[in-house]
Amino acid sequence: MRMMKRVGLKVLVLCLAAATSCTTLTQNRIGAPVPFVTTPPRVVSEMLRLADVSPGDIVYDLGSGDGRIVIAAARDYGARAVGVEIDPKLVQESERNAESAGVSSRVRFIQQDLFQVDMGEATVVTLFLLPGVNVMLAPKFVKELRPGTRIVSYLHDMGEWQPDKTIRIDTSSVYYWVVPADVSGTWTLQVQKAEGMSPQILSLRQAYQKLSGSVRLHGKRLDLRDPRIDGDHLSFTTSGTVGGEPVGMHFSGSVRDGQAAGVVVVEGGIFSGSHQWFGQRSPK
Repeated sequence: MRMMKRVGLKVLVLCLAAATSCTTLTQNRIGAPVPFVTTPPRVVSEMLRLADVSPGDIVYDLGSGDGRIVIAAARDYGARAVGVEIDPKLVQESERNAESAGVSSRVRFIQQDLFQVDMGEATVVTLFLLPGVNVMLAPKFVKELRPGTRIVSYLHDMGEWQPDKTIRIDTSSVYYWVVPADVSGTWTLQVQKAEGMSPQILSLRQAYQKLSGSVRLHGKRLDLRDPRIDGDHLSFTTSGTVGGEPVGMHFSGSVRDGQAAGVVVVEGGIFSGSHQWFGQRSPK
């Protein structure tokens, strides 16, 4: 959509590989202007399509420039949308463009530093920023956005936070992430109507959406297979021995505020079948 004009944050130097100069970020301003670059219309459409935008969504475009992503989200997908742009002239231009497109009632534009904006209501966030800025925004996204919020970025990824999907448009990339719930730590699991299998101690380590860990059953540590967190949906598989018989357990459920609940499918043993399970995370 555009490269940002100014960003407020701690002192940092960002050097673009394709550029001949560096941009210095200070607490109050960017030391050198960053060029305003519009997103090609085809890319706008693909970004919104990749995010699966629908009328129930609230789309936040960070560094919204002339408002084209915000306007397209409202006009083409029926969503509500908010543009965050620090340049007052671009905010005014965006408002005029929205009025011309007939979507003023479903969009708004905020003149604000994108690091300071409250975007907790967003269900979709779109980006076309500097690569280093994306990396700096990642902790804000994880902290402030609700699990399941979708993020789409044109050209640049978020460093250690690997995308869930990547698509190519001509020679450029568009990256897609889903904000994961925080599930790291130690959990006590209870499986209803299968007391011989519980309580179990579940230990999870997390790096964004990547999980690893183990479950302890009858004093034995069992590794997890294919643990996943997709928004607030947690799933994992493990296997062991219960009552002398091999047993496989496939857990699936939702997580919220340190509690989890779902269904475990047990294969083998006297508890074979589907059971409800509940989890409680120990205080960190």
